[in-house]
Amino acid sequence: MIDLVPIFVGDGAPAGCVRCGAAGASTYLPVETIAAAIAQTVPADGVVLTGPEPFAHPDLPRVVAACRDAGVSRIAIETDGGALSVPGNAHGVLLSGVRHLWVRVLGSSDEMHDTLAGKRGIAQAMRAGVAGYLANAETERLQVAVTAVVPVCEHDLAELPAIMAHCAAQGFHAARLVAAGALPSSAETIVAAACDTGMVNHLWVAVDESLPLPPSHRLHGEVDGGPGASSRPEAGESS
Repeated sequence: MIDLVPIFVGDGAPAGCVRCGAAGASTYLPVETIAAAIAQTVPADGVVLTGPEPFAHPDLPRVVAACRDAGVSRIAIETDGGALSVPGNAHGVLLSGVRHLWVRVLGSSDEMHDTLAGKRGIAQAMRAGVAGYLANAETERLQVAVTAVVPVCEHDLAELPAIMAHCAAQGFHAARLVAAGALPSSAETIVAAACDTGMVNHLWVAVDESLPLPPSHRLHGEVDGGPGASSRPEAGESS
């Protein structure tokens, strides 16, 4: 079981559905402040750099270096994926020691993802970035795990099974469904269908405990409801 402790690189939220509310302004913490938070997590299994988009942090390389200096065994970044398409970024972050990517996925098509993210072209950039990261990992013969983090709200609920199939087709190893708003009573059936779709497509789906899940699918439930724990090991890792 992987226990990735969230380390916030600033004040602000990860990418989410703009129809549920516009994102507020983001500010970033000094590297020294983040390093102090990282030092307090050891000997956890690992950390995930999250909060406002980590790739927008002006000193992200130093933040990742602080993880290594603290002896963190697994380093993850939660991102909208767009920056990975910038030449050199996918390879650079891989060689810096980041072996886990948590990529925010908001739709089953480029149009839906772009609309809910409020950023035109972000879906295409994300797909190119993930593909580049995976290709570089294969070239370097490094084991990595790429997880789709899907914020579930009323605007993407009906699309969850299709989103799981879409993620599997893009090479994701797993998906996490996290609560992002009030949901109708039909949500339990749709969340279960998303889990089933993932399994059919060889994509493990972990579900936040605050989301409705029938007893038949409890294996998919998050251990503690937080984004840092899963009921199943990440791809390429042992329990």
